[in-house]
Amino acid sequence: MTLKELINDCGGTRIVAKGLGCTPQNVHKMIKQGHLPLSELNGRTRYSDQLARMQKTGALTAAEIRRLGMRL
Repeated sequence: MTLKELINDCGGTRIVAKGLGCTPQNVHKMIKQGHLPLSELNGRTRYSDQLARMQKTGALTAAEIRRLGMRL
C-alpha cells in the first residue's frame, strides 16, 4: 500500500488534514514525497497513530504506516 492509497482509505486529503491538524497542502506534500514527515521518526508527530485509527479497512498498523516510503 502506498501513502496515497492509505490517505484515500482514510477519507481523502481534506479529512486527513483535518484529522492531523494540518493543511491539505501538507498532506499533498506528504503524498508527493511518498512518506510521512521525518518528524514522525523522531517522535515529534504521531501522524501514524492517527492515520491507523482513521482507516476504513484497518489494513496497516501505526508502525507499518510509519515505515511507508521511508528509507532508513
